[in-house]
Amino acid sequence: MTIVKPLEFEVLQNSATKDETPLWVKEKTYKSDEKVQFKGFIWVSASDEDTHEEPDVYFDKWVKFAPVNENAFFDDEVNTQTKCDKAWSIQLKIDGVFDTLAFLNLNVSKIKIQTIDKKIIYEKSMYYKKTKTWWEYFFGKFKVNKEDFVFLPYPINSEILISFKPAKTGCDVGHILIGKKEFAGITIYPASSTYLNYSKTSTNEWGITNVVSGKKAKYLEFVVAIQKKDFDYYDELISEIYNVKALFIGDESELGFKKLTTFGILKDYSAPLEVEDYIQYKLNVQGLI
Repeated sequence: MTIVKPLEFEVLQNSATKDETPLWVKEKTYKSDEKVQFKGFIWVSASDEDTHEEPDVYFDKWVKFAPVNENAFFDDEVNTQTKCDKAWSIQLKIDGVFDTLAFLNLNVSKIKIQTIDKKIIYEKSMYYKKTKTWWEYFFGKFKVNKEDFVFLPYPINSEILISFKPAKTGCDVGHILIGKKEFAGITIYPASSTYLNYSKTSTNEWGITNVVSGKKAKYLEFVVAIQKKDFDYYDELISEIYNVKALFIGDESELGFKKLTTFGILKDYSAPLEVEDYIQYKLNVQGLI
């Protein structure tokens, strides 16, 4: 089991399409449903009153709608995206040493990561084919990976430039996580990977069922083994990620289960204290939508 706790980063340059929503103006009168840009987010007016104070103070008059387009890739949500119709790049200054990057909710054809001196440390095409036969290999359609996890061979402490090339329908990025891997014990199999389905159904008096499609979230259950002498260290590590959106890697082997890697929050943690040299603790992780 490996846990990647996110590091803070500063956006030095960002060539993504800038949001055109007008900035909030204190002296202006806003009507219901009008949108403004304030402190990196889009806010929607919820009333027709003549006076509108700061959106992040008067929640009865404003509704927080979404981040501005250029900031969406580092907000608190995965389902929001920084959208662009052409290639774009970002230059980041990371607060600390890092060796892991996660790109989530993607719609791009290629990712390239460079250091500040233009040295390429990672480059990957997001197109792939699922093939089991030669026919599928030559004639099957290409698909686009919606996520990518980058594990660098060594930690670095450098500004980086990340470039994205567009897929057929855009060049969109949902979330970027940057951090350093922390070993948290040995995953004991079987581990469990399930999905929480947020779709709703209703059945009328004639037995006809309608389905309102909702999103799904991954739910993982792990049992992890550690040496008793190391328990206090790992217990403190896990306590630091409560209420923190982190990357959980249940299986790092080359041919391992990719399903056991998810970006989420720790829902439950239990560790029975035993007298043996090795003890086992349990983690329940809910992936974010």
